Amino acid sequence: MREVFAHVEFRKLFFSNLFSGFGQGMTMIGIAWYLVETTGSAQLLGSTMFVSAVLMFFIGPYIGTLIDRYSRKKMLLVENLIGFGVLGVLAVWGFFGEYQEWMLITIYLVTTFMYQIHYPAQSALVQETFKPKHYNDINSLLEIEGQTASVLAGAFSGLLLGKFGLSTVVLFNALTYLFAFCLLSTMKYTFTLEGEAKLSQGVSWISQFGQSWSYIKEKKGFLVFGICALMPFIAVMASNLLKPVYVSQTLQADVSVFSFGEMAYALGAVAAGILVSVVVRKMGQLAAMVANTLLFAGVIVVMVALPYGWALIGAYMFYGWSNASVRLIRQSLYMTVIPKQFMGRVMSFFNSLGMMMRLVLIGVFTVMIDYTGAGMGYLVLAGLLLLAAVGVAATMRFLLADAKDQAAVATQEG
Repeated sequence: MREVFAHVEFRKLFFSNLFSGFGQGMTMIGIAWYLVETTGSAQLLGSTMFVSAVLMFFIGPYIGTLIDRYSRKKMLLVENLIGFGVLGVLAVWGFFGEYQEWMLITIYLVTTFMYQIHYPAQSALVQETFKPKHYNDINSLLEIEGQTASVLAGAFSGLLLGKFGLSTVVLFNALTYLFAFCLLSTMKYTFTLEGEAKLSQGVSWISQFGQSWSYIKEKKGFLVFGICALMPFIAVMASNLLKPVYVSQTLQADVSVFSFGEMAYALGAVAAGILVSVVVRKMGQLAAMVANTLLFAGVIVVMVALPYGWALIGAYMFYGWSNASVRLIRQSLYMTVIPKQFMGRVMSFFNSLGMMMRLVLIGVFTVMIDYTGAGMGYLVLAGLLLLAAVGVAATMRFLLADAKDQAAVATQEG
């Protein structure tokens, strides 16, 4: 990790993400809390998340083709400019008038759109720019960076929201996008797939996306593994709807418990970023993936059985550890087995599948939790995680064999 962090261009990527992630985290916490507190119901937040998932499900495949067709650095720069422009305008409005519900929904949708561009483009840029031997360390450092931003967001969101209001938080987020744009624009980068991208300019994005689907079908167990390996992340995303309702209505606690839960999650994920390589060396990738998915499910059940603020905060630390561990193992494996020219499309394909899964869960939870309580929603997630652990155990060995074969070929060519 020291060798990677000594790389000047990596540090620019690291710190640009740190600042933009800090602002994003505070905004998402603020929007979720305001929508639940001002309406007294999960309906509006759930509907917003539902609409967001529908939009991202259809937009995601097109974004994936753009990431494989254009410079990954330019994609990240455009993302930051859009975030700065939209949130800057809405922040200024907040200082002169009251936010309407449609404005809060717009902020949520724009921030979600930023996520949809950011992570596939970042993964493709890392795969293209750095050596395979550094993938594990880079992914771990970026996980530490992302969760450090979440820790800061959790620590400051309650203070800033209570003292200065949402408009100040949105303005801060807009400025972090601007800072990230300025820093990332100085990063040295070469788009190595420019020749292939020019050849595919006359090919429709639907045909390009279809190529990624053909690639996924050809790899034995890849589709099932991709869906199951996404489940911890889907559980975290679905809990973004459950958590404010659970804290506000089931625990009858204030925003501090909500924000401390975010901090605990981030601390667990930071720990995973530091230690997951040690765990993988001791257990192996397959055992580590399955064990962390099962751990996630078990901790959810314990949290629902103990309806106290301290139990939620402690549980979210384990959520952070489990989700980050699974994501890091999955990400490094993908960077090893997926060809560079398919990386953006394959990542966006699975992101779209994830959006569809979120869409179904959010739709069910939006209707259900006002009657059953958020605790029942958490138990549904625990059951899905158990099924995901079985799916990972059954299919991951095929990808590991493929990665081993590719490493052997690379060694021979070397």
